[in-house]
Amino acid sequence: MAERFDRHKLGYFSKAVMFANIGAVVVLLLSYCAAYIDPVSFWPIAFFGLAYLPILVINLGFVVYWLLRKRRYMLVSLIAILVGWNLLNQHINFKNNEAKIVVKADSNLRVMSFNAHLFQHFEEVGADHNFKGETVELVNAVNPDIVCFQEFYSRIKGERQFTRILNRQAGFEDYYFEPYVKNEFEGYGQAIFSKYPIIHSGAISKHGYGVNRIIFVDIKREVDTLRVYNVHLRSFALQEEDKELIQKSASGQVHDEQGTKRIGRKLREAFRHRSEQAKSLRKHIESSPYPCIVAGDFNDTPMSYSVNLIGKGMWNAFQQKGFGWGVTHYTLLPLFQIDYIFCDKGFHVDNYGIIKERLSDHYPIWADLSLNL
Repeated sequence: MAERFDRHKLGYFSKAVMFANIGAVVVLLLSYCAAYIDPVSFWPIAFFGLAYLPILVINLGFVVYWLLRKRRYMLVSLIAILVGWNLLNQHINFKNNEAKIVVKADSNLRVMSFNAHLFQHFEEVGADHNFKGETVELVNAVNPDIVCFQEFYSRIKGERQFTRILNRQAGFEDYYFEPYVKNEFEGYGQAIFSKYPIIHSGAISKHGYGVNRIIFVDIKREVDTLRVYNVHLRSFALQEEDKELIQKSASGQVHDEQGTKRIGRKLREAFRHRSEQAKSLRKHIESSPYPCIVAGDFNDTPMSYSVNLIGKGMWNAFQQKGFGWGVTHYTLLPLFQIDYIFCDKGFHVDNYGIIKERLSDHYPIWADLSLNL
């Protein structure tokens, strides 16, 4: 019996690996906490949520290591991963094998969200590209009933008003454009286009940060009235020099102490501001007399407090009908899902898709919803 027990004793190297494994599990559990602890109260926890993917990969590495060495020890990381299964489901999903845009059923309400980056193509392309024209083609291909645009740009007067061009060429009945910055000729901000009448519109002014704001419309669809929120939460406001530093090696970041502190300060402030915006939106949703749809650029991952607070008690369209790893922002570190469509549980999510068209630094997303009230 003693001989059998000795076979399972760990050597010095395996003990060191186990010690590191336990540390990785602790960090993974802390990343789960980021979804529930308000960064206003304790901001460092938000960084663990942001680092969830590499932390997850490290724990999967330990599972593989122990599987090849001493199988029972793989349960240390495996159990920790399973504890966060619901959060993992918000990142990766295989509930829908449709990679293409399906034909919309007449009974469905198709919602689309797109951060248009002011219709300035993010990648280097020729001067002959008509980005607004490509956007009209994309919208017509998706055929949404409602589109929420963030970083939307349009002329205010004249024949070149993109609001009117899109409204006409994509067959919308109504739109609401709320520019953050405008002059006599042009403006940019957020817009919602609808194939149904908009009977009321407005903005949540509390905790707005420049272009990072929340607007809403009430839409009359046959006998139902729906409220749609277009969300653009506080960004990290990273400049090119910040992005270059993030992509450097760890040693390169250590040597640029001032730059690392600057980035850390920007991240910390953005976590706090998004939390305040999420609280304002959550309060507004709870006072709505109508079923709600929330779509937009949240500038945060599924592990964040702000995303989970906004989505509380709602369906996450990706979690219901998504496929693969839900990346919606492909620049800098192409790992993050930061664009979402949520809806009240009176809806049923029938389809969801991420359109891998690089018209901006965000991929457009869409969902088919049906109202079961």
